[in-house]
Amino acid sequence: MTVVMFGAPWCAPCKKTKPILERVCDSLGLDLEYVDVEFSDSRANDVTAVPTIRVYDEYEEVVREHRGGAGEAQLRALLGGLA
Repeated sequence: MTVVMFGAPWCAPCKKTKPILERVCDSLGLDLEYVDVEFSDSRANDVTAVPTIRVYDEYEEVVREHRGGAGEAQLRALLGGLA
């Protein structure tokens, strides 16, 4: 499983959520990627809100998604059971 956060440098909720997500993923042993939506990435084509957090399985299918900022409890609920 790979966790991907789609964000932008000007996005205040992204700036707040990213370090929390990094800590949660690290504690759960999950891989995390950050994608700046202002640069080309095929996975960002259908992202309509930032931040958007998606979990991809080994087939690059989205298995979980959260849109908008999130605190630690929300992120642990989203990512729980994946590790």
